[in-house]
Amino acid sequence: MEENLNTIELNEMKQQISLLRRKLEKETIVNEKLIRASMQDKLKALKRRSYIECVVGIAAAVLWKFGISSDFNPLFIDFTAFFLFFAVAYEVYSNRMLSAQNYIEGNLVEEARKLNHYKKLARQWYWFSIPIVCIWFCWYLYESYTVHAEQGRFLFIWGLIGGTIGGVIGWNIYRKGRKAINEVIEQIEELTGEKE
Repeated sequence: MEENLNTIELNEMKQQISLLRRKLEKETIVNEKLIRASMQDKLKALKRRSYIECVVGIAAAVLWKFGISSDFNPLFIDFTAFFLFFAVAYEVYSNRMLSAQNYIEGNLVEEARKLNHYKKLARQWYWFSIPIVCIWFCWYLYESYTVHAEQGRFLFIWGLIGGTIGGVIGWNIYRKGRKAINEVIEQIEELTGEKE
């Protein structure tokens, strides 16, 4: 009798454990889907911001090439437009690594590799572009002060203000993008248990 009672209790405990396991599996699946959706949303926001940067870059290049006063040195205008188009092309090239569609069902380890490559490309761009922008900025200040003698001081001051504001905005965009990428990589590492 006691043995029969123990068997019944053991079977009930097995059923409860089985039910608990099913609930945990469902919860894990739901949590994984939520994490994947969160990763996808972060990357969509990053891509959206990147598209806006590309539109602004193209508009600025066209404005410099066709809308700026002809008093500036044509070489300066052409260099500025070329650099802006090059920046847009590099951004488009880098964005190939940000495929937000693959995060719901795709291979997360491969996506983590792509994100690390994207981070590397972004870092390389900053090491390349910051010295060029500094040189361009000095060239702009020289052009504005020498070409527009009567307006030189005005252009010089507004160039410094605009350059400072642009630098702060650019740094914040870069920092927020890196933070989002790092968060997605950490989430991938949590889900897959693999470190890059």
